[in-house]
Amino acid sequence: MVIVLKKKENFDKIPIIDIAPLINNENSIYLDEVGRKIRDACKNFGFFYIKNHNISKSHIDILISVIQNFFNLPIKDKNKIHINNSKIFRGYTPLGEEYTDNSYDWHECVDFGLETKKNDSNYKKLLGPNQWPEGQTAFRKALERHWDLMIRLGKKITQGLAISLDLSKDHFLPFMDKSHSYMRVSHYPPNNNSNKKNIGEGIGPHIDYGFLTILTQDKIEGLQIKNHNDEWLNAPIIPETFLINIGHMIQRWSNDYYKATVHRVISPSNNRYSIPFFFEPNFDTVVSPLDKFCNKHNSPSYKPLHFGDYLIDTFKNSYSSIVDY
Repeated sequence: MVIVLKKKENFDKIPIIDIAPLINNENSIYLDEVGRKIRDACKNFGFFYIKNHNISKSHIDILISVIQNFFNLPIKDKNKIHINNSKIFRGYTPLGEEYTDNSYDWHECVDFGLETKKNDSNYKKLLGPNQWPEGQTAFRKALERHWDLMIRLGKKITQGLAISLDLSKDHFLPFMDKSHSYMRVSHYPPNNNSNKKNIGEGIGPHIDYGFLTILTQDKIEGLQIKNHNDEWLNAPIIPETFLINIGHMIQRWSNDYYKATVHRVISPSNNRYSIPFFFEPNFDTVVSPLDKFCNKHNSPSYKPLHFGDYLIDTFKNSYSSIVDY
């Protein structure tokens, strides 16, 4: 398969890609077609929906329900797992405490990572136990199942991204076999004239720091992505799909052949719930531009980057107003 540089277009409709050939390990003809569609989506949008991913609607329905139940708890109960209790940036962040693009974000969230026992903790590598709310067994069960499903799905999408770059299907998988992923559950309430100063949207404009993001959403819109004309485009809710976007790591690996897209969440008129899953490289992966994307006319744009060190610096900066690190 030959990579063709396609002229960037002003997008008005994020594509939906059927990934059944990836899920079912079909032959190369079908995989190449999926790779072509992913390549076009990444070049022109940085986002795409996936369908036929083999994750049931019933699981998503349960997931949204238990998340709603958690965020309906009194603030004193949610604060029992405040992120400041954690040495590895995991736990609850209240409304208006996270800072993006020079303003405070109007959402509350809980962050999770790979669950490890205290005896296996390695805080220097951001490894350790998650914080779980008391008496919320269904919440924990649903999220632990979602973690396992997203790890498997993330590997399949990673194979599709490799094919899209004319690499072997499994090219990136050795860098993901101990994926240092993160999962967030988010609640975006309406912003009804908050008294707190410098409140922005649900979350301000940003690109994702990692490799790829798998977004689960409820039925309320709010996500917007910026097109090539610097215009904001609504990302509609499409039932039984996940919304995928590429992050800064694949931008570095591809030497800007793929570029992460700026996006934000505007404050909705009704409560919005989402679960972004950040599928990432291993902690000790060194990310540097691949040789095939570098030549005498296109020198490397990035120096080698230790993903784990970058992750710690990113988190320290993101949570500087919340966490005493």
